Amino acid sequence: MDFVSRQQVSGNVFTLPRPLEEHTTYYVSVIPYNGEGEAEGCTEISFTTETLLTAPPCTTINMPQNGDTEVGIHTDISWNTRAEAEGYYVSIGTTSGGMDFVGRQQVSGNVFTLPRPLEEHTTYYVSVIPYNEQGEAEGCTEISFRTQGGAYIGKTQYGFSPNGDGIRDFWEIEGFENYPENSVSVFNRWGDLVFQVEGYDNRSRVFTGEANKLTGLGGGRLPSGTYFFRIHTGHGNSSREVKGFLVLKR
Repeated sequence: MDFVSRQQVSGNVFTLPRPLEEHTTYYVSVIPYNGEGEAEGCTEISFTTETLLTAPPCTTINMPQNGDTEVGIHTDISWNTRAEAEGYYVSIGTTSGGMDFVGRQQVSGNVFTLPRPLEEHTTYYVSVIPYNEQGEAEGCTEISFRTQGGAYIGKTQYGFSPNGDGIRDFWEIEGFENYPENSVSVFNRWGDLVFQVEGYDNRSRVFTGEANKLTGLGGGRLPSGTYFFRIHTGHGNSSREVKGFLVLKR
């Protein structure tokens, strides 16, 4: 009888003196009485109250990790799902609390795909705020990470030997898969364009020492020697060009 103790009621409806506790089991007995006494052997009932919906708690961003460096410019943002959340507000900026890249984008799942590539060699700040019809999470912590900045050229294998032994049989540009918008051109020592491809990917679209330019003038299987390359990545204001040389050894 910790909530109501033998309250006398004249009708057949009892109005609670205060709200019940949520997600709690209560036991109720109603015992009729008159001038001769009260009913005996009455059975009590029990019920459990609802759990009220409240604003969800914060989530944890798991990709990228806070403080990561050399993050790909095409990375997805992902976080842990909150069962209480109807969706999430995603904000991305180049300053703490900023929204200059993405401003409170509503997302229903737990993965956000970037609307465009990030800038190279740039620090980004990300917040993901769960929400439901009762409101949004409060006090959530943003994370920050830094994108890679053209380091793939520094890791390029400048020499390769396409002899079929499975070792350096093509010109590998490590990390280049993070830059799908690219153009690769290769020139011989006289400055003639002997190879060119869009979307170099280190898999099927690669330079194996076979020319795809000047083939009508005897081009084809290129001889050993030094060749020069020109690489374009990105487009518009985010485009970049890198030049250098590589050695083809038969």
